[in-house]
Amino acid sequence: MIAVIKEILTRKNLIGELVLKDLKLRYGRPILGSFWAFLLPLATVFIFYLVFSVFLKAKTEEAPYVLYLMTAIFPWRFFNDSIICSTTCLIDNKNLIRESNFPYYFLPISIVLANMINFLPSLAILIFTAFFVLKGLPLLIILLPLVLVIQLLLTIGLSIIFSMLYVKYRDLKYILEIALTISFYLTPIFYSIYLVKNSWGPVLFKIYLYNPLTGILIFYRSVILKGFYSFIDKDLEWLPSMVLVVCFSLTVLFLGFYCYLRLKNKVHDYLSC
Repeated sequence: MIAVIKEILTRKNLIGELVLKDLKLRYGRPILGSFWAFLLPLATVFIFYLVFSVFLKAKTEEAPYVLYLMTAIFPWRFFNDSIICSTTCLIDNKNLIRESNFPYYFLPISIVLANMINFLPSLAILIFTAFFVLKGLPLLIILLPLVLVIQLLLTIGLSIIFSMLYVKYRDLKYILEIALTISFYLTPIFYSIYLVKNSWGPVLFKIYLYNPLTGILIFYRSVILKGFYSFIDKDLEWLPSMVLVVCFSLTVLFLGFYCYLRLKNKVHDYLSC
């Protein structure tokens, strides 16, 4: 792991070039360019708000519904887009891999970092909206960089694992699409966590709260939405939950690099199939 860190630090300029390449390919030709980075998440929020709040009259006690949606949909798009794009990145760049000599895990890392750059404008809009609507931000806002780093590490770890496995197992892409769809509906994105508590009971609700994706969204809401943490404090042990999510993210990251070290010598064989 130390060797991997040294490799990343030594060749960080190459990662930066790969990130710029990804962003240019994504936004170089469209007329609106990089504006799509936050227009698409905002459009998703608008659709969900229209369907669930306006038509179905859904409400959340923890926070205003539009902010509740934004604090989940924006991080979820960062996670979902990173996983989907990075899974096929080695196959998509097989000519580059054959012609160049660089660590293969640089490709999924660069895709995740490019998606994080896309995520930051949406995050800024979210913070501004929360400040305006709720008349301020919580003191926990100072922990926002930590929450972002936790999600980043988890996403990088999963992206490396799936990109390496997809080289051999081409059905993985479709399995992941199904798994991500299920995870979307099992995560409190557009419904209140108390809907789960009332439906499942206290024991299953406790287990549900320790789901890493659920925990990350709760952390985003706690550090951005004023009053959210005090509302759910009686039901959530914040520090143990944070420690659990951090440990899980680091474990996934280590597994990602372990998977890379085990399979890197076989990548060229699979790419030629």
